Amino acid sequence: MIVSITLILTSCLSASFSGNYVLGAGQTLRGNLFVTSGSVTLEANSRVTGTVLLTSGELHIGENAQVGGDVVLTSGDLYQAPGSVVHGDVILSSSDIAVHQSPGSTVEGKTTSDIAPFVISVLTKGLLLYCVLPIIVLIAIILGLGTWLGRQSKKREKVVVAPAPATTEDAETKLKNLKSLLDQGLINETDYESKKADILGKM
Repeated sequence: MIVSITLILTSCLSASFSGNYVLGAGQTLRGNLFVTSGSVTLEANSRVTGTVLLTSGELHIGENAQVGGDVVLTSGDLYQAPGSVVHGDVILSSSDIAVHQSPGSTVEGKTTSDIAPFVISVLTKGLLLYCVLPIIVLIAIILGLGTWLGRQSKKREKVVVAPAPATTEDAETKLKNLKSLLDQGLINETDYESKKADILGKM
């Protein structure tokens, strides 16, 4: 289970929710890129292994940069430098969004425009569900496991302390003291025998 969650997360969402996002030259972003505000620039020889979804601003794919999945734009334009590759489809929410391809740039899939807004919404929600839900589940599992381990640790720490036995004189000492009282005439023979029987009976 942990392995499957890890695989989902490693192929999942990397997001910048404000400002412009820049993936440096030669760098790789493993997973999807979801940006709700600002433009995205993939510098030369950089790579996004998943889908790029941009709801505001322009997408600039630099020289020899690659997008492993689809490119989804709800606004702005797409600019591809020479040698850049989109391995999936280019999905545009409106025909007003332009695709500027330099010579040598490639889109391996289809380019589709005038997609109904609800389709873009479904794509966005699908991406969020695919990525955010496993993260929430993973956090819940970690919290649950941490709580359980904490309780187990507290149980181990609880040591039952048996009450200390009352300190009593042993029978031999009591009998000696009793005999001493008899010899001194402080008790009579009857009392002696009675107390003696009582001490021996408790052994």
